[in-house]
This record gives sequence, structure tokens and C-alpha cells, in this order.
Amino acid sequence: MNQLWPTLVLLVLSLIGADICGEQVEQTVATGDTLVEVIEDSSRYVVSIDRVTIGDMRINDTLGIFLNSFGNPVAAFELKIAVESPFIDIDTVLPGEIPDSCGWEFFNARPVNTQGEEGYPPIVWQVVALAELGLGGTQPVCYGFERPASLVKLVVSSEHVAQVPDTVVPIFFLWEDCTDNTISGISGNTLILSAQVFDYFGSDFMQERGLFPNRTGAPNQCIDPSAQNKPRRLIEFHNGGVEFKLDLGEGIVDSADTFTE
Repeated sequence: MNQLWPTLVLLVLSLIGADICGEQVEQTVATGDTLVEVIEDSSRYVVSIDRVTIGDMRINDTLGIFLNSFGNPVAAFELKIAVESPFIDIDTVLPGEIPDSCGWEFFNARPVNTQGEEGYPPIVWQVVALAELGLGGTQPVCYGFERPASLVKLVVSSEHVAQVPDTVVPIFFLWEDCTDNTISGISGNTLILSAQVFDYFGSDFMQERGLFPNRTGAPNQCIDPSAQNKPRRLIEFHNGGVEFKLDLGEGIVDSADTFTE
């Protein structure tokens, strides 16, 4: 399953210039849904998937994945998003406000084939976006905003299911190697990795797991202590999802809750 697009990965890493250790060492990460690391300084990033409640038991809508960079410019990102439930599908993934409004040069989203991969969620999408390719193209209008804004938009649907019960469908970030769910700034000198991963809906996915794949973040083996440009742990990831809760006239209203601070 660790089959990233070779050309894109080389391009992203050459722009970032970070030293990454991606070896799959035979060790086990800590159990539980949250990987907690101390954020190194006041610079931080929050990347969060929408959390919504649906009262009519049907969804055909767009959910955002939002970035709050607290004023730090962003020039590239790579995300991997997964769903393990049969009740919703991700029909497509669109550019969010940042790559769209800022005129970024490259955006590509594709579904990852997990058929036949034991223990993998059935729905996985990978997204790569670059503000500029460095090939003589026009510069982007901006590298983010002084406020939370979307990186991507997930078009999700339950139209393929005849009836959805009262249930929760987590949508979560997935790590298959050290380049997953990373950000780079304008300088391109440092790759920014996960510091913390927060779950709100829980999941049985990969309770027994090794380093990869996981939903808890980049393991310590992704940082080479001897590297000149070591990746930095500065991103808080907040998983999201859809809660189907039947409205029996008690005033349940479809809602969205996005963590931005």
C-alpha cells in the first residue's frame, strides 16, 4: 500500500528539502487513539475535518478540511483521508479555499486502491497540492490567510445506502509512511509533521498495529536526529466525521462543528 506517486513525492520532497526516515521498523506505536507530542514552539498548525450531525439520516454534502496556520504561510501539503464505514462514500475531493483562491499551481486528488489489503479502510483518498512547481510558472496570489480556511473539500454521500441507522461514521487522517499528512512553508527547508491527533468519534480501526499504517500520526522513526533539516512536529490533527441521529421531532438540527484553534 505504500505506493505514492514517485514523481510527485520526489517533487514535494525536493521543494521541502527535509530529511525523512521512512523505514518500517518492526516496533509498535503506543496504543490508544491519540498520539501526544509536545509542540516545539509557539508556531503551530491545526488541521481539522468537519464534524456534522445529520437528522434526516441522508447526506449528500461537502465537508471541509480546514487549516489554521496562525499566520504562518503554507506552500505545499499532502493529506491522506480514510473512511471505514459502509454508510458514506467520498465521491470526490475538490480544492479548498486556500489552493483555489490563492491560485496554487498544482492540485491532485485520487482514490487509493485498498482492495485486497487486509485491515485497510475501504475508502482512502490522497491529496497533494503545491503553491508553485518551480518551473517558471506564475507565482501564487497568496500562501494562506490570517484566518482558518479550507485546504480541501470532501464531497460525501450516503446515496448508495438504502437506509442509514443511528450511527457515527468517522472520517480520519491515515498514515502509510512518513510523507503522509505533512505541510511545508515557503522556504521549503523543513517538513512539518503531526504533533497531536485528536479523535471525537472513536474507531476500531487498527487497534493492533505496527508503525504503518496507523491513524495516530508520524512515528518517531520519521525523524532522523542526525539530519540537518529535521522535520518538526507542529501540527494538531483533528479527525471528524458524520453522526446520523434520527430527528423524531425533538429539534435535532443538521450542524457542522469545525475546530479552528
